[in-house]
Amino acid sequence: MQAQAIAPRKRGDGKRALILLICGALLLVIGIVGLFSLQGKAVRFDTAYDSHGDLSPYFFGQLEEGQGYGFLQSVWLGVARYRLWVMLAGLALIVGYVALNRDLLYSQSVAPYVFVLPFIITFLVFFLYPFISTVMMSFQEITGAGTQWIGLKNYQDLFANKNFYTAVHNSVIYMVLTCAILIPVPMLLAYLAETGLSRMGKLFKTVAFMPVLCSVVVAGIIFRMMFSELDGAMMNQLRGVFGLGPITWLKDQNGSMFAMVLLCFWRWTGMNMLYYMAGLKSISKELYEAADIDGANGVQKFTKICLPLLKPTTIYVLTISIYAGLAMFTESYMIFGGNNSPKNYGLTIVGYLYRYGFEKVDKFGFASAVGLVLLFGALLITLVQLRITGVIGRKED
Repeated sequence: MQAQAIAPRKRGDGKRALILLICGALLLVIGIVGLFSLQGKAVRFDTAYDSHGDLSPYFFGQLEEGQGYGFLQSVWLGVARYRLWVMLAGLALIVGYVALNRDLLYSQSVAPYVFVLPFIITFLVFFLYPFISTVMMSFQEITGAGTQWIGLKNYQDLFANKNFYTAVHNSVIYMVLTCAILIPVPMLLAYLAETGLSRMGKLFKTVAFMPVLCSVVVAGIIFRMMFSELDGAMMNQLRGVFGLGPITWLKDQNGSMFAMVLLCFWRWTGMNMLYYMAGLKSISKELYEAADIDGANGVQKFTKICLPLLKPTTIYVLTISIYAGLAMFTESYMIFGGNNSPKNYGLTIVGYLYRYGFEKVDKFGFASAVGLVLLFGALLITLVQLRITGVIGRKED
C-alpha cells in the first residue's frame, strides 16, 4: 500500500516538474526572439530604452504627441531590453527540471535527442534565422534611419542592372571551366598515384596537396604578381621564351579568367585528388586481378572499372565544385587587388553582393536580394545535375 501511495506522488511530482521545463523553454525562446527581433541593433536599442529615447526605429513605429505604448507593447519592449535575463531564467528553469529528474541523464531514450540538439541549435541560429531575415530584408529598404517595406523593387532593380548579368556570366563561365578541369585531371592523377607511380606515390601526393594548405590571400597576391603587366612578370617572361611580347593579362577578359581558373586549379587539384584516392581505395582489388587475367591493360582498367565505380565520388566532387565556382570571391578580390576589376572582368556574383552589401551605403536590402538569387540559382543548377546523373528521380528496380 505504501508503494502504491508513493507511485502517484512521484507521477504528480513529475507533472509539476514538467511545468518547469515548459516555462523554461518558453522563456528561452522568447528571449531569443527578442534578441533576433533587434536585427543587430541591440546596443542602440538598449541605449535608447535606458535613456527613455525614441524607440520607433526598432518597434511599433512613431508615437503621436501624448500617445504612449500599450501594456503588451511595454511588456515586449521590456523583454527585448532584458532579453539576457529572460534567457538565463529559462535556462535556470530547465536546469531545475533536470535536477528534479536526474534519471534523465542516464536515459537511453533521451540521449539521442541530446546528441542531436547541438546540430538543431546551430541550424536554427546560423542557417534558418539568417535565411528568414535575408528573405525579409530583400523586400525592404534598409537605411540608418530604419527600414521600409518596398516589395519587389530590389528584385526589379537587380534584373535591370547590367553589372548583375556581367557577374552572372563571369561566375557561370568560371564554374564551367573549373568543373571541366577539376574533375578529370584529379581523377587521372589519383589513378596514376595509386597505380602507376607507386614508388613515388607518397611524395607525389604530398606535393600535390601542399597548395591546399596555402592561404588564398597569399596565393592571390602571388598570382597577381605573376600576371602583372610588367615585362619581368613570370607569365610575360614565359611568353618571351616562345618569342611573344608582354601583354596586360588582368586588363583582358580572357587573361583575367585564365588567371582565376589557374589559381583555382593550382589550389584545389590536391583536394580533389584526395577524394578520388579515397574512392579508389574502396574498389576491390579482386576486380583488378580479374581484369589482369582477362588481359586488360591500364587504360581498359581505368575506363571499365574505375570510371563506373567512381561515379558517386565524381557526383560529390561535381556538386561541391558547382557551389565553389558560383561562390568564388576571395580569389578574384586578391588577384585584382580589390573588388573593382577593369571593365568588371573579375566581378562575380558574390563580389556583386559584397559591392552593394558592404561597399555602398543603404543597399543592404538589395544585397539580400542578390544573395537569394545566388542561393536559388546554385540550388537549381545542383538539382539539375543531380537529376541528370541519376541521384534524384531514379526509379528503383
